[in-house]
Amino acid sequence: MKLVCSKPQLMEIINTVQRAIAPKTSLPILECIKIDASGDGNVVFTGNNIDLCIEYNSECFVTEGGTIALASKMFGEIVRRLPEGDVTINVNPANYVTKIQSGASEFNIQGISPDEFPSAPILDEKFRFTFTQSALRKVIRKTLAFIAQNEGKKPVLTGALFEIKNNRLNVAASDGRRLAVVREEIKDTVSDNKLIVPGQTLRELIKILKDEDEPVTIIVSDRNVLFDFGYYQVYSRLLDGEFLKYESIISAVNSISVIAEKRYIVDSLERALLLINDDISAKSENKVPVRFNMAYNKIDVSCITSKGQVNDTVNVELDGGELLIGFNCSFLLDALSACDEDKIRMEFSAPTSGCFIKSTTGDDSYTYMILPVRLHE
Repeated sequence: MKLVCSKPQLMEIINTVQRAIAPKTSLPILECIKIDASGDGNVVFTGNNIDLCIEYNSECFVTEGGTIALASKMFGEIVRRLPEGDVTINVNPANYVTKIQSGASEFNIQGISPDEFPSAPILDEKFRFTFTQSALRKVIRKTLAFIAQNEGKKPVLTGALFEIKNNRLNVAASDGRRLAVVREEIKDTVSDNKLIVPGQTLRELIKILKDEDEPVTIIVSDRNVLFDFGYYQVYSRLLDGEFLKYESIISAVNSISVIAEKRYIVDSLERALLLINDDISAKSENKVPVRFNMAYNKIDVSCITSKGQVNDTVNVELDGGELLIGFNCSFLLDALSACDEDKIRMEFSAPTSGCFIKSTTGDDSYTYMILPVRLHE
């Protein structure tokens, strides 16, 4: 195999495909990028860790077709440090030794036979719909922090539910202690359906997605989903299981309503977080809650740790009565950070019931729910 590709083009390809490379594995082939060059100039670069696969199709100057698997980390570092200009990749098919050259710089590295490299999933399509990159990026960004990191007793919560209802995409994520639901219109006519996308796939996707109106076609089968960007494709397995009945949770009727400037609430919580983060024992989950004491159109925000105490007051529009309630400070900040509006609406009903964060416009484009932390006097 012999091909020539510009360095910027090759770096973009490597940076994209590396999202699907296994960081630690007992199978060396999964640490590789597979390069498959055909005589017509089309070259496919592939990363595949079984759960996630990325194929990048590119036009290069190919003088000799062939395939090779190269260690991703070494290949990427070599190309990154080459001088600017065209990069030539030349593979000896007898022993897979690969020459990578640009200008006066030349590397010879040992490649691997691509025979054991896993193939991309073959999809038996159930349905598809199209989103813009910016819209897909937005719904992922606004729900990603709420996805469970560990499997625990409900592995399905390590993913996000993508549910299509009445030509709207509802994306829901929860770790059992908080919930995010974000809605976005779909321009295509699509029948109601749902899928659960692993959180790890979404964490890699958001690094690839751009804030632009280029289309992404989402193709779904029983076990896999394909995000088709045109010149590259991202395949992912889907999670099995029954997700939370989120509609019944977010439809709760709350008696206390607060409308506040988001930045003032965020500033106050970040001040409390300074003490929490400085106290190792307080950083353990729910060890030291931040307290909201709501009355007389203000929220008194306070927190006490072994390192000190902070008290703050935020003026708000309060309707419905007084309340003292505690929360995990970071959970509240995650929800508020995901809100794009300057003003937010917070709803409460009791010290043991969740806080609901919604748009002040009254629409249902997003809803966040955070369960409270029990306060000990």
